[in-house]
Amino acid sequence: MPFPNFDFCLICEGIRQELGGKLTILGFFGMTPNVEVAVANPNQPLVLSLVAGFPPVLDARKKAYNHSFLITKSDGTSAVETPPAALNVSPVGRGLVGCGFAIVPPYPYGPYSIRILINGEPKLDTSFNIRKATPSEVGNLPIPPPEAAKPN
Repeated sequence: MPFPNFDFCLICEGIRQELGGKLTILGFFGMTPNVEVAVANPNQPLVLSLVAGFPPVLDARKKAYNHSFLITKSDGTSAVETPPAALNVSPVGRGLVGCGFAIVPPYPYGPYSIRILINGEPKLDTSFNIRKATPSEVGNLPIPPPEAAKPN
């Protein structure tokens, strides 16, 4: 039986594992692909996290699984690529996988692709968008002038 597809992916600023299988989600941006991350200063690294979930894996006791992440910038270059790592699965319970990452400047605005591979096979292909923050979104924080941004 093939590994099931992921059925959700959320983007946030950070995650913390808690007792009892719970997660604390900090700075929730939304569920992909309907996520826009507004950036006030494109000259600073952008630190994000993602959490993706999948249904029970019926052949969990018969087969080992590994996962890796591939996040691609809007210009097609790689922003994050993780090596394969073991994945805990269960035939009765849902599974979660998470990844924290930084996109270093200069980085382009626009759509970013997220792909999660299970044993080398894509099982999630989604996206999020990075754009410049508006003055009302950053409140009293200074927004660097356009010439300070280093476009790609």
